[in-house]
Amino acid sequence: MKRDECKNIIISGLGGQGVVLLGKILADFYDKEGYNLKISNVMGLGQRGGDVQCHLRYSTQAIMSPTIKYGDADYIISFEQSETLRNLHYLKDQGTIISSKFELSSPTVNIGIEKDIEGNKIEIMKDNASHVYIIDTNKYVNSEINLSKVINVILLAFFADLMEYDDDKLLDALKRNVNPKYIKDNIKAYDFGKKIFKDCYKDVN
Repeated sequence: MKRDECKNIIISGLGGQGVVLLGKILADFYDKEGYNLKISNVMGLGQRGGDVQCHLRYSTQAIMSPTIKYGDADYIISFEQSETLRNLHYLKDQGTIISSKFELSSPTVNIGIEKDIEGNKIEIMKDNASHVYIIDTNKYVNSEINLSKVINVILLAFFADLMEYDDDKLLDALKRNVNPKYIKDNIKAYDFGKKIFKDCYKDVN
């Protein structure tokens, strides 16, 4: 694993998708690697399928603030397209997006508090990031696990391969943070995420 001096990661999605859990797993991993870190979670109507956001910062130096400034995120890892776009203002000019192709209107859109984002969402991502990776689990069939319920771990595995992280260390972090009765399915999801990464991946900007 290449040792970074400092990185900022935004994890975003909807309530129930496992945003907070993914943040915990990555924070555990970076902590064991000896980094200083700060993590904070922001929940709108998260308990009802609303937006959930995790700010994760890790560094070899002391970190003062747990929140990421606009234009300062190196990565956005997102479980839903609209939530990806709602967090674009955090991304650096040379930032990277890893986003699920999944799309679902949040309660704030459904009740008219917010308007849905117009236009082709994937094209908007590509116009605003140096590297864009779109994960479409609908292209795959897996009879052993419900892919929609483990998208957080699928994206974790994809991110791990992208960053060339040690799988054993990440899986150890996963096991420390996941309910023991769900570990087996989450390991399968992790393996599936690695398969997606290694397949002929075309949606790269």
